[in-house]
Amino acid sequence: MVQSGLQNCVAARPEKRSVPCRWERPQPGWMKLNVDGSFDSSSSTGGIGAVLRDRLGTVIFSACGFIERCCNPLEAELLACKEGINLALQWTLLPIIVESDCLVAVDMIQSKKKEWSQLAYLVRDIGEMLSEGREVRIRKIQRSQNNIRHYLANRGRTNARSEFWPDGSCNLISQAVCKEALAE
Repeated sequence: MVQSGLQNCVAARPEKRSVPCRWERPQPGWMKLNVDGSFDSSSSTGGIGAVLRDRLGTVIFSACGFIERCCNPLEAELLACKEGINLALQWTLLPIIVESDCLVAVDMIQSKKKEWSQLAYLVRDIGEMLSEGREVRIRKIQRSQNNIRHYLANRGRTNARSEFWPDGSCNLISQAVCKEALAE
């Protein structure tokens, strides 16, 4: 079951939509966390990317991380969700919308059934974070709705390091966010 779902997380998979979607602002009183995982099968390494933004599109934080050992794209996506949610819960008291382009990861996290795959520990860890009383919604989006987190996940993997930028302190990320906002 997990193997068939991995195709939904592979970076090379083309989008089904012909018209690109853009990042959408969260509703008033909410924050939006966009996460992505990156996987390199030749080295069995991965990367994660996360961006937390407010209603105005202002970056609260952005981060990338390196995964030294990674089994598959789904593991990278779930690790990105886990680490992103963990950071977001520390950086805001507002409710959070978590967005990922991996339908399998979103379905695993939202499922009420007990997970039995080799990645069950990640799903359980995410579930425990979500059960602590904060309102967190998880949804699947198209990759084109937030290219920044995709860039960050690849940066973490290819540079083999983890980086964290509070607010818009990274000029590269700030420029990308401004460019994305102008496209709205």
